Formats: sequence, C-alpha cells, structure tokens
Amino acid sequence: MSLSCEVPDATIIHRLLRIGAFKGDYRVTLTDITYLKETENEHHIFRAKTSAGEDVVIKFTYEGGIAFPRLKHESHIYLDYLKPLWGVHVPKFYGLYMYTSLDISEDSCACIILQYCGEPAVSDLSQLKDYCSNEYGIKQFRNNTMDMVFRLHSLEIVHDALNASHILDFKGKPFLVDFTGADSHDCVELDDVEELSRDSIAAKEGEILYQMGRDSVRCDELWMFLKSIEYCIP
Repeated sequence: MSLSCEVPDATIIHRLLRIGAFKGDYRVTLTDITYLKETENEHHIFRAKTSAGEDVVIKFTYEGGIAFPRLKHESHIYLDYLKPLWGVHVPKFYGLYMYTSLDISEDSCACIILQYCGEPAVSDLSQLKDYCSNEYGIKQFRNNTMDMVFRLHSLEIVHDALNASHILDFKGKPFLVDFTGADSHDCVELDDVEELSRDSIAAKEGEILYQMGRDSVRCDELWMFLKSIEYCIP
C-alpha cells in the first residue's frame, strides 16, 4: 500500500525544512505554500514563495515505494551534472531535505525545492514547430528547445522522458524539468564533436529525416526527440 495517499499539509513542509536540511543546503524559508497535485510517480507538488520573493516548486514524498529513491536520485542529477544549466535551461536547485522520524508511527519524508519555471508550452511535441512565445517567431522556441536538449547531451546526460509535459515556457524560453529518470550518458553523437548543436547532426532543416534514416542521428533519445517534434519533415 502506498504511503503517499495522505496529502501533506504546510505544517509538514515547514518542519521538514527546519530539521531536514543537509550541511551545505540552501536554508530556505517558505510562505504561501499551495498544494497542486500528486504525480504518477507519487510525488506531491506544491507552489510556494521564498522569503526573498522567489517562486519555487516543492516535490514532496513519504518514504516507501519508488518515489523516495527517485527524489534522491533527481537531487543527485541536479547537483552532480546540471549545475551549468541552473536558471538557464533547468530550474535552480535549492536543496534536498529529508526527515527520518524516531517514532515508528510517523512516516519519514523528503522533498526537493526547485525554481518555478513556467508551464508546459504545448500538449504534444509535434506542436512545437508552430508554437510562438512572446516576441519570438515561429520555430524559434522549437529551435531553442533543440539547443537545450543538445546541450544536455553535451553534458553527457540522458533525460529519459522528453515529452511535452516536461518542456516548459518560462518568459519565452524553454526549460526542462523532471530528471527522476535521467542518468549519465555517453552520447555517440559526441564522438566527432566537442559540443552538440543543430549544425552537428547530419539532418538539416528542410531535409527529410525519415529518408536519411538512423545514420543521420545515432543517439536513440535524440532520434526519438527529433521525430517527435517533426524536425526535417515536410
């Protein structure tokens, strides 16, 4: 039976932040904590503000089931791989907080705090080619999203869940979230270049990706992503 069926309240979050921080974690005080939803991975999602007025998202879970280790894994990815992208292509990471109760009748719990980075740009990746954000023209947001994914792979990280719900529009710029399934990745596309970009792949805008075949993009995740956004498909 899942331990996450009980919806946590703000009191639990405040207590967790007060006593659950690791050495070196960002000491954060939150206000306006609002519960949003429970994800398929049994993470409870909150919105809040820091004492400095920053908008943040809280991913919370009780110990038990798969959500707890996934939360710790995601914090590891943010800290060990994604720092160069904080606030640029992925949310700033404000720390992992864990509380282990000595009372066996009380559930242990954990949360991570992340910068709020907008809402999903589209409901399906194929819509990115026609998506226009703010003053940016058609395809600019899609091209920026491609650049973001290429930079992720240049850091030797595979996301493992590149779907529309994880690509957010934050003030006209794409941000990528949910790294619970991410892992280190020796991308084969880096064999011949130091950093990936749209120019480094064989398939170019206006050419037909399907006809060029898998030799044009050898990395499975990049191949599936380019197909999903209908890049190079007339």
